[in-house]
Amino acid sequence: MVNNVIRGLFVAVVGIVLIAFNESVMPLLVRLLGLVFLMPALISSLNLYMTRKGASFFPMIMMSVINGGSVILGILLILFPVAFLEFFVILLALLLLGFSLLQIYSVASLYRASRHGAGLFVVPVLLLIFSIVVLFNPFGLISTATMMIGISLVVSGCSDVVISVVAKRNVSTDLRRM
Repeated sequence: MVNNVIRGLFVAVVGIVLIAFNESVMPLLVRLLGLVFLMPALISSLNLYMTRKGASFFPMIMMSVINGGSVILGILLILFPVAFLEFFVILLALLLLGFSLLQIYSVASLYRASRHGAGLFVVPVLLLIFSIVVLFNPFGLISTATMMIGISLVVSGCSDVVISVVAKRNVSTDLRRM
């Protein structure tokens, strides 16, 4: 339960950051994504170079190509974040889609176990619908989509906390009945 509450609070904080710093945070997040590609690839390349004597040829070549592609993508994301903003909004919408599916699964498990909380389906289903709408981007503007994703993340994070608390309360009640 604690992990779900922490995850929900973290998601809500990310949503608040997206809302508060709508215009300026997106290029920064794209640059951070570039670092996520760049740093592991550089470390992996260094490790591959240091252990090359014991490695077989084909996996070493494949890892070199993958690491090279990650380094190039990371550098491009860091140097040209504006070019990747639309892709990043789509990535955020996909993450929101996955998060809403996870919430629907959690609520379904809770509902099956205790037959309480059918109303908890409302927010995850609305978030699922919204994430699908953002994927097709009818808003046109990245700032509008970012704002809407930020609001959705805040609602999703709060919903995750509520679902976790209700699940904990139902488990505690069921244990007391035993």
